[in-house]
Amino acid sequence: MKILPSDNSYSTFCELTSGYRLFCVMREAVRSGIIDRVAAGACTPEELLVSCGLRLEEGLRFIRSLVNMGLLEQYDGQLYLTRFAATYLAGASPLNQRSVLEFEELLMENWSRLGTVLAEGQGALISEQPRDEYQRRLTLFQQAMAEAAHVRARELWEALPGLPESGLIVDIGAGDGSYLRAFLERHPGWQAIACDLPDVCAAAQSCPAPENLHWHPINILEPAELEKLVAAHRASAAVVLLSNLIHCYSAAENRALLAQLQELPGTDGLLVVHDFFSDANGFGALYDLHMLVNTWNGRCYTLEETADLLRQAGFLHQTLLELPSRSHAVIASRSRPYQGSSSLYPLRIKAGQLGFHAALDLDPAVIRSEAWVRAKCAYGCGEYGRKWSCPPHSMGSEEFRELLGGYSRALLVAGQPPLRSFQERLLELEKSAFLAGFKKALVFSGGPCCWCDSCPDERCAFPEKRRPSLESCGCDVFALAGSAGLTVAPLRNSDDFVQYIGMLLVD
Repeated sequence: MKILPSDNSYSTFCELTSGYRLFCVMREAVRSGIIDRVAAGACTPEELLVSCGLRLEEGLRFIRSLVNMGLLEQYDGQLYLTRFAATYLAGASPLNQRSVLEFEELLMENWSRLGTVLAEGQGALISEQPRDEYQRRLTLFQQAMAEAAHVRARELWEALPGLPESGLIVDIGAGDGSYLRAFLERHPGWQAIACDLPDVCAAAQSCPAPENLHWHPINILEPAELEKLVAAHRASAAVVLLSNLIHCYSAAENRALLAQLQELPGTDGLLVVHDFFSDANGFGALYDLHMLVNTWNGRCYTLEETADLLRQAGFLHQTLLELPSRSHAVIASRSRPYQGSSSLYPLRIKAGQLGFHAALDLDPAVIRSEAWVRAKCAYGCGEYGRKWSCPPHSMGSEEFRELLGGYSRALLVAGQPPLRSFQERLLELEKSAFLAGFKKALVFSGGPCCWCDSCPDERCAFPEKRRPSLESCGCDVFALAGSAGLTVAPLRNSDDFVQYIGMLLVD
């Protein structure tokens, strides 16, 4: 999550400081046997507590908490799993994340010593473990990564449509092969090569796999081994996947890796970098700190750093995809941009880079033009009739409604003073959208035009910069922001947070 500049609520503070409690409750619900017992069949709270060997009074309080949190449901005295708990916590679920819960608990000790790393440097908490403990942690790590991959792999391949019926996909750092297994379920006519360390491949091969999934043991940091892989399949791969890989290595190691891999995809082949990026969202920023605390030199890269690494390797065309569970995929190619997605996410990222603190997808169909809004412009605003971007010179309500009918998508953006800077950034966002292929891109500002102190009587002095405000078109900005999930309130005190609302129509 990210705390918005306008969020000054104590409830947000409480949620942040008590988040670990939710983890502890989920972990204990699994560990005590409650989840699996309810998954086996509906039961009363008393029956559940007896079967799990828990005390009555304390157990009933715990069950009430599970119901209030949304892990259990209770109807007519019987307990049932919610969809969430049945999907991610029940042992019989193919998408269960129980190893993730166990592994996360191992990481808590290092997270509690974040200050040590900040004072002494990355790697300060890394120490050699006894062989048995190292093997236990490695096994749990691999199980946790495999469980997460079962979910994220589905998201990734659903976001990558339009692939041919046959081809070759190579997964560098394949782990147990979850991403390739999910890919081959959707594309059975393809051949797949899974590349990872010999012991990882050996463990993965012990599980049943489709005949078109092949294993290639390799240390990808050894140039000679990597060159053999590239030489065997040079220019023949239609897709090369690097999932959750680049965050394990330094920038120099990634440059060397990508330099060798650039000859693996064919001319129109795709290089898919699936990862967490430190500036993409709050989860990516936290994952970067996770690497800081728990690895020698791992880190999450920014989107621009990743783009630069890919450009240096010759992958000049890049498309960014946002996935539901907050990871991202950069689809890179040497020959032409990937055309399988029309997401507005790259524009939301651009808005963040320009300094807007919020950028939200918006359906233009929800926008309303109300007569009372323009009436308040005429009766109450000192700029009425004085600005070429304000009523009565601005776009009328009917014209505004007609314009909206030609668009199906929009972004609502929020920014801070000064107003002139806000409007400059809006124009830059419109330009970026136009250059990205959205030829109908048009922004609406918030507040009166501020390109000159007073407008000439004859005509606008800056027609190329002139944009109508949402209010001047009759838009109820308070209601519109609320429909998109933004809280906007009248200013009551001199120190209240000021934010401006603008909109970008894109197609």
